[in-house]
Amino acid sequence: MKDFRFKIIDWRMFILISILGIFVSCKKSDEPTPEKPLTLSLSADSVLCLPIYKDLPALDLAWTAGTNHGTGSAISYTIDMDIEGNNFAGGLKWEIGRTADRTLVFGHKQLADTLALTFPSIPEGKYTRFEWRVRAVVVDTKEEQVSKTVTMALAWRASMLTDLYLVGDATPNGWNLNRATPMIIDMSHFSSFSWTGQMHKGEFKMLTTTEDWIPCYVRDTTDAEKMVYRLTEETYPDKKWNITKAGNYRIDVDVEALTILVTYLGGETYSHVYMIGDATPGGWSWDNITELSHPETNIFTYEGNLGSGQIKFPTELKSDWSGEMLFALTPDCAPTASGKFDAHVGDPDNKWLISDPGVYQIRINFNDTTISFVNL
Repeated sequence: MKDFRFKIIDWRMFILISILGIFVSCKKSDEPTPEKPLTLSLSADSVLCLPIYKDLPALDLAWTAGTNHGTGSAISYTIDMDIEGNNFAGGLKWEIGRTADRTLVFGHKQLADTLALTFPSIPEGKYTRFEWRVRAVVVDTKEEQVSKTVTMALAWRASMLTDLYLVGDATPNGWNLNRATPMIIDMSHFSSFSWTGQMHKGEFKMLTTTEDWIPCYVRDTTDAEKMVYRLTEETYPDKKWNITKAGNYRIDVDVEALTILVTYLGGETYSHVYMIGDATPGGWSWDNITELSHPETNIFTYEGNLGSGQIKFPTELKSDWSGEMLFALTPDCAPTASGKFDAHVGDPDNKWLISDPGVYQIRINFNDTTISFVNL
């Protein structure tokens, strides 16, 4: 009997708890459901769309649920996109339909093709601001809810960028377009390029081809760690980066983020300097070329005879004249005790002109790009 009574009590308690539970549930369902405004969010403020990334995500859209005011009616969603200020008079509309996911992901190629085909007036490589919104329509009542407009910047590149070159008098091959210095692409992140090597005092920028000066990447006018894609002469000023101290450098760029990092690594700038010309003991012969002494870092000297004629200073033994050399700033420059030189490849082929032969002391200083001729 004792056990039976306990079972009866347990059974009655179960019924009581169940009834209370049903009452509480019914009570909650009778309360109105709070309604929140329809909201759209984007995963980025700006995106450079590169078809090389194919289906890799470029932009994610997410939005909150619309409301049917408790009617149980289905809700259909539409995403609108247009150029900022056009009030969605044109552009594109994605009919998402009924969905519980409420997200939309654009791949790089998909978004690049969308920009190129739907907005052909947008130049390649130029950022343009776009407006986005989401609309929710209650299927039964046709009532429409519209989110606040969200803006962002988009740009596209039609072709895969596999090559990037350094050019300028700060680079090993100077302003020689055909011999611009190639950078190395990061195969794990195709938008990243790097280069490590010796740089001179001077300027540089980056080219995408060795056949033309455009398109190129130039320095942002206000931020030295930002670069601008210059598609035409009118696109942006031809501003360059400036190397103020010769030495070893590492340059890292990201053509998607449009960033650049120039890191000075120190070290010796040059290992050898030679002199060639009819004023030198070996004349114009590469086989009899004269090498200067190297008494200390970045300093090169010569003491000996110079005849009448021209002289310049190769830093590389390239008998086809394709190597870097130290040149005078003007043609047939008269040697002085406090002159300057320019290091580059090719033109302008400015040489010093020795008109007073004799025993000379020459001192070249790469730290301040000075050259001294003293007739002893």
